[in-house]
Amino acid sequence: MRTIKGRALSYAIVCALTACALVASLLLKRIIEPNFFLPFTAVVLIASWFYGRWAGLLSTLLGAIVVDFFFMNHRYVLGFTSWTDAARLVTFVCSALLVTFLVDQLRRSKLELTATLSSIGDAVVVVDCPGNIVFLNPVAEAMLGVPLQEARRKPLTQVLQLTDEYTGAPIETPIRQILTEGISFQSSTHKLLTSKHGHATSIEESAAPIRNGHGRISGAIFVFRDTTSRRQVQDQVTQSQKMEAIGRLAGGVAGDFNNLLTVITGYSEMLRSEMSAGNPLRRFAEEILAAAERAAGLTRQLLAFSRGQTGQTKLIDLNSALASMETMLGRLMGENIEVVFMPGPGIGKVKVDTAQLEQALVNLAMNSRDAMPKGGRFTIETVDAEINGDQAAKRPGMKPGHYVMIVVSDTGTGMDAETRAHLFEPFFTTKGRGKGSGLGLSIVYGIVQQSRGSINVYSEPGAGTIFEIYLPREKDTGLLPLPPTLAGKKRGSETILIADDEDGVRKLVHAVLATNGYTVMETKDGREALSVFEANRAKIDMIVTDVVMPHMNGLELGDRLHSLSPKAKVLYISGYRDATIGATEQERERIFLHKPFTPDALLSKVRDILDSPSSVD
Repeated sequence: MRTIKGRALSYAIVCALTACALVASLLLKRIIEPNFFLPFTAVVLIASWFYGRWAGLLSTLLGAIVVDFFFMNHRYVLGFTSWTDAARLVTFVCSALLVTFLVDQLRRSKLELTATLSSIGDAVVVVDCPGNIVFLNPVAEAMLGVPLQEARRKPLTQVLQLTDEYTGAPIETPIRQILTEGISFQSSTHKLLTSKHGHATSIEESAAPIRNGHGRISGAIFVFRDTTSRRQVQDQVTQSQKMEAIGRLAGGVAGDFNNLLTVITGYSEMLRSEMSAGNPLRRFAEEILAAAERAAGLTRQLLAFSRGQTGQTKLIDLNSALASMETMLGRLMGENIEVVFMPGPGIGKVKVDTAQLEQALVNLAMNSRDAMPKGGRFTIETVDAEINGDQAAKRPGMKPGHYVMIVVSDTGTGMDAETRAHLFEPFFTTKGRGKGSGLGLSIVYGIVQQSRGSINVYSEPGAGTIFEIYLPREKDTGLLPLPPTLAGKKRGSETILIADDEDGVRKLVHAVLATNGYTVMETKDGREALSVFEANRAKIDMIVTDVVMPHMNGLELGDRLHSLSPKAKVLYISGYRDATIGATEQERERIFLHKPFTPDALLSKVRDILDSPSSVD
């Protein structure tokens, strides 16, 4: 319907223009005679340019009729009285048709060019020879903050504001060089284009002169590409690579350090067991053990950071675990922030990895600290929570049941809805360039998910932030760990093959097992262990192997051993926690011992595996 109305209007305008041409010809008759066709030719040109081919053809037809009727020798009668009139009229019609088709083609080419430039995803700016703007595509209008109607005929230098991304110094576009010397220009340096409204966009710039048919410069075209998203991706990739490199370094250091801690812990435990309770030197051995346990906690955090360790979950009293962090959090937050711990009375126990829980709380604390630059209060509260079906439905991924809730709150600046919507996305940060990786809260989310929990956030600008972490409440069986004095019940007389490339760890395991009645055979790597096993298959009851070894690692050794003897019993030890060991989590926990370990833990694992019917890797 709109098309029909538009065409009808354009045809009406063509008729009106033809009438105007007739009036002008009659008024200017003495001046333009015998060239009465000139005003009508102008109408054909105008109609073809603005309204297209059909309007040009209509104006040609109307012009021919009007000229024949009013200006030929047989005035006011349609028809020809001489071949001269006929020739003049035919000449007009042919000229008008040629004008119609040529102008229509030119019009179509301009429309196609305009549509092409408008569809480009980069900002396109066209200037004339003096440097004034003649065209902006929609992307350029948005990037400059100025519509084409407002920018038209204005100097480019008046509309375009470029600055150096790092120094903020103004940058001049070499428009004069391009228009006078005809050189092309391309720049991928870090520039910011600032719009009329003050919004800055990171861009790449290119430009080239426009030449007419004679090769003369008639203007220039500038293209500006928004590189903000690409730069963000590049920064994220760079940050990710840095984090991965740091993680690999941290994992390697932690793995080596765990080997040392295993030796320290093992010999300290053996030394303490040889001392009576009243021996004044016993407390020194206990202090060494306590320091080694604290150091083991640090390595667990390093391994969790490097993702070289999956969750080493255990049943813990959440209040006690959080209370042990209070001093550390106080130092982390600084003197101008008050740290408040509000433990709930009689809350249930949870099964989590302590190191990962500590990392999650540290990340939340650092986030709160940054939100309180002038000081404030940071609070951690624990409480039992019962979640019914309706409440669980409002929390994605959460199931009805019994939970322990950790409430972490601060009195900081708070967040708006847009920030909350992207809060747990990797690399999302509201901090400036180089001041945050955007990984802290995404790691918190991942740790909570690994612990089968859920996390919610409540915040408003100026009203602080509250994080609610729900962890499944576990049943307390009331079982206590066996006291050290019961370790003697883990003695045995079987033959055990050890494979470990670390001399200190290998000698410690040998000493612990030999002291408790076992016959021990030592090897330094997987190949040597496989050779010894093949030669002594009938005598060897069990293999204790490190996971990370040269030549042949522990997993490959285990596979080869089970191919030789499907019922071979293997205990894997490592400073890392490899999720590929065992078919299930229960199986993995049964046949894997994480470094550093105590002699009692080693003896208990060895005895459990030896007493089991079989060990399937």
